Amino acid sequence: MNKSAIIINPDQPTGLLANAVACITSGLFLNGAEYVGETIVGSDVTYIPITKIPILILKPGNIPLIDLCHKAQQTGLKCMVFTLEAQTTTNYEEYTQRVKRKSIKNVTVVGLGVVGPEEKVNSLTGNLPMLR
Repeated sequence: MNKSAIIINPDQPTGLLANAVACITSGLFLNGAEYVGETIVGSDVTYIPITKIPILILKPGNIPLIDLCHKAQQTGLKCMVFTLEAQTTTNYEEYTQRVKRKSIKNVTVVGLGVVGPEEKVNSLTGNLPMLR
């Protein structure tokens, strides 16, 4: 069974936090057909596909987001990073130029998402607090 988690900097204003979670989710499940259900046609509306796996929304606690990203990569989890550089522009080309060829050490990470086998996600996130 698979599982996903989004680990987000809780010090952001609510709107930016929600935007970061939405952006991370869109990137995390891109080309992830095995994680997403199918469109459901109702009698008067079409319901969008949603994930078939749990998505935890967590805080990093005392662990830097960069460290969590490196650990996720080492365990083979699909990892999607969201940065302040993305959050402070509405132009995708500008965002691309801000992060292209840059190390994670040279950007400001505000959140990350991971998806993969439940035991690996649990190993990475098991001690992290829930976002409340």
